[in-house]
Amino acid sequence: MPAWHTNFRSYATLPDTKIIRTSFFVNGLILFVAIGSTLIFAYQEYQLSVLRRQSNEWQVKINSTKPVSDQAVTKYKKFQAEERKINDLDTFLRDQKLVFSDFIIRLSKTKPQGLVFAGVEYRDTGVSIRGYVQGMSEQATTAVSLYEKQLKEDGVINKSFGSIAMANISRDVQAGRLVFEVVLTFGKAKK
Repeated sequence: MPAWHTNFRSYATLPDTKIIRTSFFVNGLILFVAIGSTLIFAYQEYQLSVLRRQSNEWQVKINSTKPVSDQAVTKYKKFQAEERKINDLDTFLRDQKLVFSDFIIRLSKTKPQGLVFAGVEYRDTGVSIRGYVQGMSEQATTAVSLYEKQLKEDGVINKSFGSIAMANISRDVQAGRLVFEVVLTFGKAKK
């Protein structure tokens, strides 16, 4: 419907009738961003000050325990040097080769009556003892087994060898004797 009278209003000259102005929203948003940025900055500075304080406390603790720590490090280095010497000596004693003449003397002292050595062979890996017992009875077999056991239980011989085992035992019918071979292998002695 057309207006019943003419509209002579000039909208440019009329006052703004809005309850909340647009400039209020713009200014409020800018103020909110400014206050938020300031609070974030203040919180980060507070966190940095806490970290600096903790760092200073830890540095004081480190400085107070440093002399004791340095002394412990020095003692540990001395301990390592002494341990190295002990390990070298242990390796030397463990790897020390058998003195063959002493071994032969010990064999002759421990040899039971009736056993005859046919040969003792010294090798890089150990020693081989070949011999025989007169007779082919059960007593001869027992004598050889007991000699093997005696070698295993001998403290002086067992120190130098890791294993002592009967390698061969056979009957020589023509000669009427029991032939044996005991192999003593170098290595760590069994405890």
